Amino acid sequence: MKPLHELAEALVVLAREGWTPPDLDAKSLAQQVRELEAKQVQEQEVLQAVEYLQEACEPDGTDVTRERWLRLQRRVTSTRLQLARLNEAEVYLRAELERQVWLARHLRLRAEAQRAAA
Repeated sequence: MKPLHELAEALVVLAREGWTPPDLDAKSLAQQVRELEAKQVQEQEVLQAVEYLQEACEPDGTDVTRERWLRLQRRVTSTRLQLARLNEAEVYLRAELERQVWLARHLRLRAEAQRAAA
């Protein structure tokens, strides 16, 4: 599976060559990819940091430690959920990019075949 940013770059090239519909904004899709990937990296870093803090929070029988661990657990869970939402958005964005790249390549190859046949 190609990285998302490679698909976006391929689509920008195909759009520049004129193989995409005129209403397709390939640059905007590429920007969405960059933003999504940056958010995914950021959330993954937050998750790793919070998981580290949670693992270091050893039970000692005090309410303070229990409350701290529970706060960290809520943060881990919410960060995992946010990362899952970003991953879901990636699935939909990838599907759109793959569809647009495939259609543009199809149009280009069909035009080449028609020129060769003429």
